[in-house]
Amino acid sequence: MKFLHIALLCFAFPLVSKADRLIYPEKPVKLNKSSPVVQQVSNQFGLGLLAQNFKLSETKQSLLGQHDYYQQYANGLEVEGSILVVSTNNRAEILKIYNSTTINSQKSLLTSVPLISESMAMDFAWRHLNVKGRLMDRPKVKLVYNENFTLVYKVVMSVSAPFGHHEVVVNALNGQVMTVSDAALPRMKRAQVAPTALKSAPMFSSYSAALSSFEQNNQKNFFNANMITVNGTAQVFDPNPVVTLGRTDLEDESAAGEFTQAYKTEDLKDITFADGVYSLKGPKVTLIDFEGPDGAPSTSADGSWVFERGHNGFNEAMTYSHIDRSVRYIESMGFVNNRAVFNHSIEVDADGVDGADNSHYIPSSRRLAFGHGCVDDNEDSDVILHELGHAIQHHINSSWNGGDTGAMGEGFGDYWAASYSVTTDHGNTGNINWVFKWDGHNSCWPGRKLDSFSPAYNSYSRYGAHSQVNGGVSDELWSTPIFQAFLELYNRGVARADIDKIILEAHFGLGYGVKMPEMAKAIVKAAKSLFPDKDYDQVYTKHFKKMKMI
Repeated sequence: MKFLHIALLCFAFPLVSKADRLIYPEKPVKLNKSSPVVQQVSNQFGLGLLAQNFKLSETKQSLLGQHDYYQQYANGLEVEGSILVVSTNNRAEILKIYNSTTINSQKSLLTSVPLISESMAMDFAWRHLNVKGRLMDRPKVKLVYNENFTLVYKVVMSVSAPFGHHEVVVNALNGQVMTVSDAALPRMKRAQVAPTALKSAPMFSSYSAALSSFEQNNQKNFFNANMITVNGTAQVFDPNPVVTLGRTDLEDESAAGEFTQAYKTEDLKDITFADGVYSLKGPKVTLIDFEGPDGAPSTSADGSWVFERGHNGFNEAMTYSHIDRSVRYIESMGFVNNRAVFNHSIEVDADGVDGADNSHYIPSSRRLAFGHGCVDDNEDSDVILHELGHAIQHHINSSWNGGDTGAMGEGFGDYWAASYSVTTDHGNTGNINWVFKWDGHNSCWPGRKLDSFSPAYNSYSRYGAHSQVNGGVSDELWSTPIFQAFLELYNRGVARADIDKIILEAHFGLGYGVKMPEMAKAIVKAAKSLFPDKDYDQVYTKHFKKMKMI
């Protein structure tokens, strides 16, 4: 194996600072757009940054203003998680600063060109995973400096066996695989791949052979001159039979007749009609097949998806209907055009996750997939909207990672599901502090709750997804204050859209490594800015204080 020639450089680079990452100016600070923004902000707030080390990577608009994301670079490469976000109003006044970059120091960083190539890194990742199956998506690879200033390739490889979306970090200097982690965000924690799953002979002789096969089988051409969008009809649960019927005794094995009164007929908006066939492809959501079990999504000859539970067509209609409705709801709050959260149709596999009793969102491809173990996950809108919650956060903040974002991502997904469910018929009765009321809280799995008041937040801890924290669950630590604030406001007559508008707006203008106190502060500030004559900010403050987040 031949290696590339190494070149050593000495590069002055600052150390990471964790202090004062989220800054709200006490007095108006106006930017001069003709001068480098990073340098102005650095000088004004004493951040010690050099503008030449930054590039504007993204600009987003929200209800309150514009958010410019500046990525930090060293030797022409991104420094992972090192981002400065500058949020301004329409008068070019700074609303807030989020700084996960580095600050002044005299540390010398010894850097080099990679010893291994991108293709070699992909091959190392493939062999380390001991892949036996096919590629489910085009692999992603990026050369960056990680948080420890090591030059690495970040590889995301989605394969059918061992099933999963794997992030493999490869040292770019010696080819060593440093870490392997789950690149998807599952509804609940999943076990490691069993060794027995890897005993079969490999499907492909090499990574390059697998990639060639993937490319040949995924040459897409969606254009059809006869394609139009029309409304169809579906039979669905809204949100699920436990809520609609007020019955917590229902089980996956309950007789079909027990569910009759839970079905509702709804429109399927803007589905595709082409060459005499209706399909669940629309401007907000598109059903595809990219994970096992293999099988194309159902189509219809008359635009009708009237099925009962147990039929894939029912799960597909549920998935399309609830995601489509939720995306349109977000748009109704004013997040449209240049403020839109989603600017593309979300791709979803309604029968995926290798058939497991789990569902997940995949940040690298921005896709969703739902499993069918025990109660099919997409029989419960809580699961569908929970996974959409991950997509919402990652579309608003593409750097949503690190810090407490694991627990906050799960907690927000639970919130997004429950805040819809509580507004449906009979939704504000029974166990309103349960989430996954049909998919969980039964013999399938325990589900989660939204009133877990202990343990309180500990600033010395880091809260990942689905982790146990002093007898509690990290996900519930975050969902509890935001959902309890929602209930208090909603029960006094505040519109659901006004409450959710606060939560969504607060996500704009943040970067990498967000912690719960920072997110709490952003929510309180968003509440005050959006509704200055109301006490909504005080309601959030009260609930965050209960959890020791502010």
